[in-house]
Amino acid sequence: MNSKTNLKIALTIISIIAIIAIGFKIKPILNNYDNFNPEKVYKVSYRFFFKSGDKNTSLKTYIPSSNSRQRISNENIKNDSTLSFVKKEEIGENIRAIWNTSERNTYHSVDYEFVFEGKDRSFRIPKVFNVASGKYRKYLKPTENIQSDNEIINELATQLGQNTKNDREVIKNVFEYVYAIPSAPIITLTDAVTTIEQNRASCNGKSRLFVALSRNLGYPARIKGGIIVENTDKRTSHAWVEVLINETWVPFDALNNHFGFLPANYLELYRGDKSLITHTAGIQFDYTYKMEQVHHISFLKMNSEEIGNLPGFSLWHLIDKNVIPTGALHLLLLLPIGGFLVAFLRNIVGLKTFGVFLPVLIAFSLLHTGFISGIAIFVGLIMFIGLISYPFDKLGLLYTPKVVISLTTMVSVILLATHFGVKNNIEWLTKLTFFPIIILTISAERFSRSTLEDGYIKAIDKLFQTLIATSISYLILSWSWLPSVLVLFPEVALLIIALSTSLGRYIGIRWVELFRFKPLLKAEK
Repeated sequence: MNSKTNLKIALTIISIIAIIAIGFKIKPILNNYDNFNPEKVYKVSYRFFFKSGDKNTSLKTYIPSSNSRQRISNENIKNDSTLSFVKKEEIGENIRAIWNTSERNTYHSVDYEFVFEGKDRSFRIPKVFNVASGKYRKYLKPTENIQSDNEIINELATQLGQNTKNDREVIKNVFEYVYAIPSAPIITLTDAVTTIEQNRASCNGKSRLFVALSRNLGYPARIKGGIIVENTDKRTSHAWVEVLINETWVPFDALNNHFGFLPANYLELYRGDKSLITHTAGIQFDYTYKMEQVHHISFLKMNSEEIGNLPGFSLWHLIDKNVIPTGALHLLLLLPIGGFLVAFLRNIVGLKTFGVFLPVLIAFSLLHTGFISGIAIFVGLIMFIGLISYPFDKLGLLYTPKVVISLTTMVSVILLATHFGVKNNIEWLTKLTFFPIIILTISAERFSRSTLEDGYIKAIDKLFQTLIATSISYLILSWSWLPSVLVLFPEVALLIIALSTSLGRYIGIRWVELFRFKPLLKAEK
């Protein structure tokens, strides 16, 4: 047998092995498919410690329930036998957990545990809001701490509503005003008016002011309370705002700058201007929220142990045992996919790019910065390198020192821009982390070399084609489920080897050449 036959046999064997290995895992995975697709999963525990007083003692707190963006499961309650426990559903769908004891001057502990699965929600804010129906009238009324009818609130609301063209601009003005108020971890209760007078507030004071201004302007609004869940222990809860927009409650967090957006790690616990924990006055009391992030596959209703026990081979143990950081593992797994995609674009389509893996790495950096802002930053910096290289060309500097000068200048500009973005709260300027800076630096070096070897016109043309390949790579690599699929099915690497080998033997006409030689092809006919 010749080498070509041997190669075909080897590729066939590799493909069959990969397909069989994948097939063993397909059925259990499909049987456990989860269409909820949470982005964050945490094991959360309320831990309460208190000493009962000289009379009957009670402890009350709000506990979560499942909704369209969060799922609560595996609830487990541990407390000593002297405590009675009951759940009470309040008006407004809040659920309160209540512990009572008649034992006096006795130490008690409570562990309330559950698993929280969350996903973010983003809302498009329309220009015009419909008038709310009468059932929402209570969300327009003033309260003791949300003084929407106060003269100070009324004057400020009038100012924020002036010179606006639509409802979205009004809410944007309210949001930006409250967001600009300096934040402070104020423990005492801060109402809406006090927030204006002090010009300083925590999430609670900011939320009350936001609601008061919204209600004054005719927009039903309410406070939402919960916990920002992180992989740590903490004692702080959080409050944000929901405004009724066209029969939908839209979230706004004027402390953390979330406009019409709620992150996946926001655990919702209650609605209304309430305290998360209340207890009998005068008792000794302490508490903490213990939170631990749980590794998961978003589209599977399986715990870590069940995923690890899937038939065949997977890379789950590398994530579950924290052997490799998840982001680094995903990068390693996606690089071959991106490389094959760029190879297809070069060999079959006919694109000319700066290398094979550079468009993939640029696509990864865009996942950090965002596509539009990332492309703008990338093109701007590349053009900047081209401009500053010109005077050095005139000086006749050697290539390597000139590249060092250009790249040092670019890194300095990036760092200054990042510093300026942090100081002036310009979010898109703060997204250039260490990894994107390295990729942009390598890209600038390639562009600089291309300008010397091929001239500016050809270099810009290759840059444009590189951006096309980068955009296509970004479109594929931004699929959130793809890294998880590769973790479960590492055999895909064998298929990529087989497909790349077949691709390497392609000697046909490239697609771009079909357009290039279209007149000649027509003439032959």
